[in-house]
Amino acid sequence: MAVARSAKDGMSIRRELGEYVDAYLNRHMYDTDASWPLRKTIHLPKQTELEDNYARVRAQDDAIRDWASRHQCETSEKTKIVSSGLVRQKSQLIESVTIPDLDTALRIATRTTCERYLRERRRMRELADEFGINQDSALNVVKTLKDHDDVDFRLVIQTAHYFTNHNCGTMTPRMVPIPGFSAKWLGTPSSQRRKAICMLTGQDSLDFQERPGELRLRFMDAEHHGQPDLIITRPWTHDRPTDIAHAIIIENKDTYQAMPTVEHAICIFGSGYATLERMTTLLPWITDIPDIIYWGDMDANGLDILSKFRQTGIPCASLLMDPAAYKAYERYGTMLDTKNKPLTTREPKPTPQLTFEERRLYEMLCTGTDATYLRIEQERIPIADAATIMRDQYQWPIAMPDNTI
Repeated sequence: MAVARSAKDGMSIRRELGEYVDAYLNRHMYDTDASWPLRKTIHLPKQTELEDNYARVRAQDDAIRDWASRHQCETSEKTKIVSSGLVRQKSQLIESVTIPDLDTALRIATRTTCERYLRERRRMRELADEFGINQDSALNVVKTLKDHDDVDFRLVIQTAHYFTNHNCGTMTPRMVPIPGFSAKWLGTPSSQRRKAICMLTGQDSLDFQERPGELRLRFMDAEHHGQPDLIITRPWTHDRPTDIAHAIIIENKDTYQAMPTVEHAICIFGSGYATLERMTTLLPWITDIPDIIYWGDMDANGLDILSKFRQTGIPCASLLMDPAAYKAYERYGTMLDTKNKPLTTREPKPTPQLTFEERRLYEMLCTGTDATYLRIEQERIPIADAATIMRDQYQWPIAMPDNTI
């Protein structure tokens, strides 16, 4: 990259030179082979521009010369012949500025860049000495932790030493007995802290016993209707119920808890995308149930989840998730998401497992076409209305609610 004089004033050119050095340090902060000296080319103007704007070019040249002198940088010059009428004169113009070494560059750089560069190099030397690794490897770890403060950096070192001598396979991430740990400090398997620890210990991964996913369900028959929910954390393969003929997957807890009695049926709390990954793992026999219904919110996410559930091999029908249902309950719609943030339109994604009518509603709720609201929450629909459809359309032996709420 070179500085072009053009119409810049002296202050602009000095600022551009400083920004060039600052950018170079940031770009090569984690390189071990950054070369010095660093030569910065200054584009000279064409002959016509030089003669037409000689005073401005000279002022720019003086600004560059002053900047180089103040920062103890060398310059190289080129002789240009300038004509003014019958008078021809020689003019020495700077064509490059050379930053001799790292120390000079750090004096030129902004305070933020200088402090960060020195911190990263200090961390690199500490890791290289403490773990006996080369500078390239140490800088890779430092780069991984570039957004972490010194407390985090010290904890990573402490944790790496611990896992060099201890097997983490007998504990979960929250069980690591190191002072200064918060319960969630290690994060997920792909977190920067875990990656840095693995790089320092030479491991591919930290093979913790990860906290198991869970699935909540309840039996809907009269005998068990009032009993506590079941929390499934490992595959239910032994002593599984053999008389389940119906299952309904419900996204929202209020509706899940309010569902009435159905003999030979279970009600599963869907809880969004998270359940997709664990449904068939924790309940491997769910696909053997002859009659399965999915009931979620009427929004783009709800219909996307429905499609993905079917992709996992669960042959579920949908309940109140088509354009007719939307029009019937549109008065209950909202333009806010679960965190009370405004909903926005989006580009529809492929949903290969949706029916024609389900896909039509999905596109309405993605684009806002023919839709006043982008979301109708499941809880707003009366349980009695859903129960009527389950009884009349799907032939479920459901006990109709006494009220119409």
